[in-house]
Amino acid sequence: MPQSRVFFALPPPPAVRDALARLAGAAAKRVEGRATRADSIHLTLAFVGDVDVAKLPLLDSIGSRIRGAPFMLALDTEGGFRRARVAWIAPSHAPDALRALQQALAQALTGDGFRLEARPFAAHVTLARHCRSLPEASAAVAPVDWPVHHFALWESSGVAGGARYREIGRWMLRGD
Repeated sequence: MPQSRVFFALPPPPAVRDALARLAGAAAKRVEGRATRADSIHLTLAFVGDVDVAKLPLLDSIGSRIRGAPFMLALDTEGGFRRARVAWIAPSHAPDALRALQQALAQALTGDGFRLEARPFAAHVTLARHCRSLPEASAAVAPVDWPVHHFALWESSGVAGGARYREIGRWMLRGD
């Protein structure tokens, strides 16, 4: 049966995406890595992985059941995951609304039989991959303020030079 590699994410609005793309370019130079393409910038909420295409309607149903309020996300800390050789930007304090959204998705997914990663949620946006040098510690940076009004289901396709993402579902955060 055909498979699709999918994940739920926060896609940034254009102005935020552009600001993060500029930071990605600068970070990639500093850490000798490959900058994340602007059209790939996102914050992963729940990585689902490879699923049968026949289960995509169930994932759409899960997305439509999730309720949450819009919130402001301040990305104000840069750092890296040494083992993964990734440079990132993250909030120094994840808003309650972000944690609630991520937990609601995780509970709905596991309740419907999807297996998620066991590691704890670490809100971050990947700026660069395949980094040759990463900082020893995270550092405060000028914040990128991100008004979050929706979340999405993205499909990942492997292509030469990395992955390509395509949005296959989107849900507004309304606070109801």
